[in-house]
Amino acid sequence: MNNNRSLTYILVLLHLFLVPLVYFKKGIISIEVILIPLLVLAFLWEYRKGTIKLNSLPILPFLITFGLYVIISAISLVNAVALTPGIMEIARFLSYVVVFLIAIKVQFTKEQYINFAKAFGAAAIIVGLFGIIQYIFNISLNKAGLYALQEAKGRVDSTLINPNYYSSFLNFVIPSFLLLAVVYFKDKKVQLMFFAFYAVFIVNLILTYTRAAWVTMACAFVLIILIMPKRFLKNFVKPHILIAFVILLTGVYFMPDVQSRTQSAIYAVQKLVFPNAKAPASDIKDKDPEDLTPEEREEIEKEKQEEAISNTAVVSRVTLWKTGLYMYKDNPVLGVGMGNYYTRYKEFVTKYPELDIGHDAYSVHNSYIKVAAETGTIGILAFLSIYVAYFIYLIRLYFKQNDELGKIVAAGVFVGSITFMVQNLSNNLIFIPQLNIIFWLVGGLAIAFLHLNQNRSYY
Repeated sequence: MNNNRSLTYILVLLHLFLVPLVYFKKGIISIEVILIPLLVLAFLWEYRKGTIKLNSLPILPFLITFGLYVIISAISLVNAVALTPGIMEIARFLSYVVVFLIAIKVQFTKEQYINFAKAFGAAAIIVGLFGIIQYIFNISLNKAGLYALQEAKGRVDSTLINPNYYSSFLNFVIPSFLLLAVVYFKDKKVQLMFFAFYAVFIVNLILTYTRAAWVTMACAFVLIILIMPKRFLKNFVKPHILIAFVILLTGVYFMPDVQSRTQSAIYAVQKLVFPNAKAPASDIKDKDPEDLTPEEREEIEKEKQEEAISNTAVVSRVTLWKTGLYMYKDNPVLGVGMGNYYTRYKEFVTKYPELDIGHDAYSVHNSYIKVAAETGTIGILAFLSIYVAYFIYLIRLYFKQNDELGKIVAAGVFVGSITFMVQNLSNNLIFIPQLNIIFWLVGGLAIAFLHLNQNRSYY
């Protein structure tokens, strides 16, 4: 397809630019509800006319895994107390599938793929800049979770509704921007410009004050080095990159609540892995209480409060996970029905009082447990098989790339996608339309580009 006036091409561009930037919901109407039907209609019309072509990438594994999960989800509705939430959730999932299949199968040109990257990159940068402006001018900052923060004004969510959702979006784009800054571009000015964009995202991620996202970001940095050790480390140790990184780390270190929140994040992870773990003791605690100054007593009290908050947060999160697991245990074959976790929540906390954390309905805060609870054993296996296929495609295409750009695209999207999957261990991100349209559209376009990029004649 060589025509930049193609409606399919234009609507993909609009998705990449508008979905991250625009959030509104009036009843069932939202930006994706408007754009996705238009994209489907444009694709069907132009494919029928022959103005767009499909590439040769085989997608049977995706068709099988997507289809299997949709069928199992529909069958699970026999156990549903409420049909409407389940039908709506299946419909949303099908919209992601359609967007992904269009992105992965339509044969765009190299120029068009570059324009896709520019549109999405521009949207991400605007979202990041707005996040900083939001914090500086205290524009609709999210106040949830401020009980654990002493200095911060609030938590940044930019255009993505919720700080947890926003942190996931940031972790999805950060690896690609870092690789472009350090590995791909050779000109110092361009490198520093992209490193500045990377720094904007890091600052935003800190300002979400989402501890799981901070840990995920650190792990993603290590994963990038493991995937591209020679290319990454060779450029990373260059003076201008090292200086920029040191400046960024220094600035981040002195941001509000970073030091205490980092300790809290590490402690929370330790508590999840090792339930009997104790909070790190400070030197002040070793002093004789009579020798303590008022400031030191205040600091000790603050540490005790933060430890109590972390313990409460961990216990609450684990209890929510247990609620989903109890649903799965009681309904292991078909689950409680697609979309029925919230509907059945009160029933289960009443049946098992130890699960009650004082709410009539509450998110399970784990996408995988939610799927298992709602669709049973076969459902969660089918669901996970979709992502297994996705990552196998990315890994295989990474090793087939003949140039640096291809390897960077594959590595960046792979690591970004890993962060998305990891953060779903502590949030229901897979069920957030705005995030999933971005995930599946970018992932599909990346796989299609990598498929074509492995063939030198593509140029």
